[in-house]
Amino acid sequence: MAKCNKCGGNRIISNGCKTSQNGCFDVCTTPICADPSVLSIYAPLIYDEIGINLCTTFDLGTDISTAYPTAVSACAQIIDIAYTYGEGNVEIEAIAGRPNCYLVTLSNLTVTFAVNVYDASCRLLGTLYPTAVYLPSDTGAATYDEDTNPSTATLEVFAPYGVSYNSPGGGGAPTVALNYIGFLSTDNYVRQGINMYAIPKVLNFDIDDDTITVGITLIVQSLYFAGYKVASGGKINTPKGSLIPAEDNECLYFVAGDLLNLAIKPLDLGTPCCEENLKQDCEEDPSCCGCGGGATDTTSAPAAPAPLPAQETPAQAPAQQA
Repeated sequence: MAKCNKCGGNRIISNGCKTSQNGCFDVCTTPICADPSVLSIYAPLIYDEIGINLCTTFDLGTDISTAYPTAVSACAQIIDIAYTYGEGNVEIEAIAGRPNCYLVTLSNLTVTFAVNVYDASCRLLGTLYPTAVYLPSDTGAATYDEDTNPSTATLEVFAPYGVSYNSPGGGGAPTVALNYIGFLSTDNYVRQGINMYAIPKVLNFDIDDDTITVGITLIVQSLYFAGYKVASGGKINTPKGSLIPAEDNECLYFVAGDLLNLAIKPLDLGTPCCEENLKQDCEEDPSCCGCGGGATDTTSAPAAPAPLPAQETPAQAPAQQA
């Protein structure tokens, strides 16, 4: 930055004009054109992350055989993960004596899925939106399993620039936040501090019991925004879509295309090329200069049919020339 001498006072201006190859000019009235060699970006950078796998079976809440009698398979997407803060739920605390690291304790995560149901031809029959609790604090919960879906999990994360906070309500103090990156419009963004996202996989789709078994990978990461310079490869070349209806493409392409042209080679009639004589294959007849003699190029002419037997030669055919 530089002080603007001609403006007076303490107005601060960019030093872009000093580094310009064209000398000093006002970029506010004369913007610099052309492609940059580097780009200055402000990007979210991951400092640390760690993940775990969980798995459970839960009810879809729909009679599949009745609602979708032809269903044979399903896939799942995690839309949202809801949780509360406090003891027995989600907690984030600094590790004593290790100021750059935090413990993230996860429990009672209510996961909302979008489950697409398909038939044997992979046609979408419908979408269900069940929920299931992963890491349930209640060991008597239907989804609890000591090995695949325990009551809690604690992860250690390196977060050197601290954590983000939830806005206080009712004049209270801010609380440490765990930001979930999902597919709802209210949570499909990253935030400085500690973030979490999840990836699902359907392991079993039981049509008889109306249940589904879904394994999920939970990833917790520390992330901060920072400015960087990166090499520029130029602007994106956006592909252009067509508004032409698919059923009309061939006809419209023909009208906009090249003109047709007759391409088949005409016969060289009369002597000395004998092409008028029943169009017979005359490779073995030395009297036919266009074939056996090799005097005429016939490569572009249509292939000749097999010769007729002598007794089947039409009576009206002209005699073979000498």
